[in-house]
Amino acid sequence: MPGIFTQQIVLLNKYSGKQLKVVVTELKKGKTAIKEAISKDPVVDKGNPHTDWFKNAGVGVMLHYLKDIYAKEGGSEAWNAAVDKFDTELFAEDCKKAGASYVMFALGQNSGYYCAPNAAYDRITGAKPGTFCSHRDLPADLLVSLKKRGIKLLFYLPGNPPISNKLIADRFAYTYGKDSPTSQFTQAAWEAVIREWSLRYGKDLMGWWFDGMYRGGIIETRSDMSLAHNISTHTLAAKAGNPAALVSYNYGVAAIQSNSPYDDYSAGEKQYLDETPQLRWVQPGIQWFFFTYLGNWWAAKGTRFSTDALTKWAEKVLEKEGVICFDIFADERGKMDANQMEQIKAVRTILSQMRQ
Repeated sequence: MPGIFTQQIVLLNKYSGKQLKVVVTELKKGKTAIKEAISKDPVVDKGNPHTDWFKNAGVGVMLHYLKDIYAKEGGSEAWNAAVDKFDTELFAEDCKKAGASYVMFALGQNSGYYCAPNAAYDRITGAKPGTFCSHRDLPADLLVSLKKRGIKLLFYLPGNPPISNKLIADRFAYTYGKDSPTSQFTQAAWEAVIREWSLRYGKDLMGWWFDGMYRGGIIETRSDMSLAHNISTHTLAAKAGNPAALVSYNYGVAAIQSNSPYDDYSAGEKQYLDETPQLRWVQPGIQWFFFTYLGNWWAAKGTRFSTDALTKWAEKVLEKEGVICFDIFADERGKMDANQMEQIKAVRTILSQMRQ
């Protein structure tokens, strides 16, 4: 397995039926000794059981909790005030009423501001706590509220450092204004940020959806296993607190597919209800997942699909054990758009009827 220089590995479907060989170079008293170990049994393909809960969940919601939306004007003070205002109990109760079995929640995106503390991020940027990462640990509070109601949590996060804040882009030695391949410095720094959040939320955090991992250089560079920091080390950072956490690397709006052998589920970003699955798996071990917005755009109010069209499409998806995620709007307190809530309820009713 070229490029795997870590104490842990993520087992991939392509290892199925093969034995794993580890070569260890030991330096002792100026001498070099090479030792080898081979696994006793070959890797067994179990179909990725970590995705079973996701398949059973069926329907969830996503909230773009971003400074650009909730505190567009102002800096750190405005951002912290907005984060403090969000009522996780109100939001979680609306998710329960809608019938969402999981929530995908944005930690942040390209502004450089995040809704959770992160010491690694502060160290790399040279910022004081509370400057770019909120004082309040909003995901920790959200986890408490969701767990009361049996709802799982996943994170949305770009797979690269933020591109719309020049100061932050410079500190991460990344490109300002556009996504691009990462250097080894940039990749190691961003993995440290991801790892800290993963370890903090531990086994309560069930997965990640990494945006911006586009083809044409980004995913290819990350998949270069001759580099010390690669798609494997990124995945291990995301799974540091929970080895069973799911990851997906987004390729953009396209037919549902897998972007990497390290995907646990397809990114599934779509604009229209134009696909349904033939099988549960996009590829062996990679769960079929569809992700779109209910409003007129991402994070927008209202409903652009008729409830009838939405439920008829959802029935076909859920019959084949696909998973659906609807991007929604919630106000500054966390109150979900009422019309969107009713549509999610209608889809959830379809799933409940199937399981009776």
